[in-house]
Amino acid sequence: MVRKAGPTNMKMRQEIPVQPPEQVINDDELMSFSVRELNRRLRGLPKDQVVQLKQRRRTLKNRGYAANCREKRVTQKESLEVEQDRLKMEVEKLAVENARQREALDDLHRKYKSLLHVTAKSGPEKIKVLSGPLTLADLNKDNTIPGPSHRQQDGPVAGVMVKQEIVDQRLGD
Repeated sequence: MVRKAGPTNMKMRQEIPVQPPEQVINDDELMSFSVRELNRRLRGLPKDQVVQLKQRRRTLKNRGYAANCREKRVTQKESLEVEQDRLKMEVEKLAVENARQREALDDLHRKYKSLLHVTAKSGPEKIKVLSGPLTLADLNKDNTIPGPSHRQQDGPVAGVMVKQEIVDQRLGD
């Protein structure tokens, strides 16, 4: 106890020994307390020690926030890499499908040219060139089957229909 100089009727003031902030409250407690609870526990401590403890609390909380942010960023990066790999595989799959479709289209184009060649030998009167799209009604009325449509170099898309008997004759050869 320290006694202040002055009249004897003054109350004596007790000095509270200053403890290092780490000994008053440990870091886990410092972060887990609510602000209200922390203020209640810090009551009675010297102001400079309270300021140090609150600054320590803020530093610890900021470290936690930064660690959470880093963890979230890493997790997000990993999920984006997984999505990127999935999309790359899908692109490769679509490229293979596209190549397969192009091969099928080329095959149909070769068959179409062969069919045109056969019909040209049979005579042009048996070939009907359409200016518009084929309908089911066209097939029923004429009893014909459609040839694949193709784009001519200098004109619009044209459909070619070949008489069923010519196709049957070719398939029978």
